[in-house]
Amino acid sequence: MSNEKSKSILVVNSDPDIADLFAEMLLSDENNYIVTTTFTGKGCLWGINKSKPDMVLMDIELPDMNGWNLTEKIKANNPDMPIVVITSKIPGIKDMLRLSHVSDYLMKPVTLDGLQMAVKDAFEIPSLLDQCYKTVIDYKENENMMYLFYLFKQNIIDRKRFILMRQLYSTKKLVNDPESKKILDNLKEKINASENEIKHFKNKPPIISLFSNFEIGKVN
Repeated sequence: MSNEKSKSILVVNSDPDIADLFAEMLLSDENNYIVTTTFTGKGCLWGINKSKPDMVLMDIELPDMNGWNLTEKIKANNPDMPIVVITSKIPGIKDMLRLSHVSDYLMKPVTLDGLQMAVKDAFEIPSLLDQCYKTVIDYKENENMMYLFYLFKQNIIDRKRFILMRQLYSTKKLVNDPESKKILDNLKEKINASENEIKHFKNKPPIISLFSNFEIGKVN
């Protein structure tokens, strides 16, 4: 039997029935999460101060507080706390620029697999990056290794943003939305540029052995 402490998740949703539904979806996961619910932004901040959950699963549309303002308040005192956002509204351009502050951004209707995968990634990816950091910091080529580490970390964030934008903004829609097209094009260029740098570094031992499992490719 594992001695590892079960992860706790605070579900924040203005509708108690939906909050309970998300809680049930999480409780059905094999990871045996501890789940609590609250229905307002103030309730969320109170719950964090009282119980110190490991993650917040938050509907961005709350009755008493803008969801993005709530995210900023959470991160101000808990910078490493994962936040998975759920919304029924298509994110605007400003929302896209805020995605780096959250672990994932889910559109309703949320599937069981989609929710459980987003939560799993939010818990595991930072841990994997930390392990990578601890591994590379001991190498002689420390500056190169650290730079590569941060490239990987930012690449993960940028890819999530790009994939979401491509799902929401079709090529036809972008023709009539030059601002969104510019942001998407700049993000694509940034991702491809970082991937070219990563490939360059991966050809150097001992970096090859450390990062050989990371498969990357250009985005289209």
